Amino acid sequence: MLATLYEQLYSEPTNQGGFPMKTKHFQTMIWAAVAAIALLSLTAGAGAVQGDKKIRLLDDCEPTTFNAVLGDGACVGNGHTTFDEFIAELAATQDAHAWRNQPSNMHLNVGRDTLIENRGGETHTFTPVAEFGGGFVDELNGISGNPVPAPECLNFGAIVFIPAGGIEVGPTAGSSDLPVGSHKFQCCIHPWMRTIIEVHQPGGQASPAQSQAHHH
Repeated sequence: MLATLYEQLYSEPTNQGGFPMKTKHFQTMIWAAVAAIALLSLTAGAGAVQGDKKIRLLDDCEPTTFNAVLGDGACVGNGHTTFDEFIAELAATQDAHAWRNQPSNMHLNVGRDTLIENRGGETHTFTPVAEFGGGFVDELNGISGNPVPAPECLNFGAIVFIPAGGIEVGPTAGSSDLPVGSHKFQCCIHPWMRTIIEVHQPGGQASPAQSQAHHH
């Protein structure tokens, strides 16, 4: 459903930033779909655990300009980067620095829990991928230099959407979801938001990461 909506969104006439001008009704429908899935994720991840290792998903979207393009509710909070500034930085550097995962590299011992916290104003994902790639928004893929989507970002049934302010309980280091070794995670909306997690046996070392968390 989301893939179809985004395909329709980016096939329309664009504004100065290269993003489409759509009616409020259609914009709201798109972000309502994302928000509905994100709300389910928020509910499922509400039970935070103690002693966890936090991964923070950050952005700086300015609500008035983002919502004017993407629809009401796409951006909440008190960010300062306008939509045009966001697109300009992304086009110039293939990176919007305020849109990032913190940390971009993490080392965990077996048994350590993780917690993913969205401290930004937009919805994000923290999706495990075999290799870093693009997400499911073709326009952002192209501007950020990630033209080929990571296959995991096209499997919408498995993507967990984390809304602004949302918290999701992540995998436990050493479990089947996060075994000993090196693991890559990215946002499937903003694909330059990346983290590499290295899981170690106590007193041991994980395999070195095969690539940096950022594509540069």
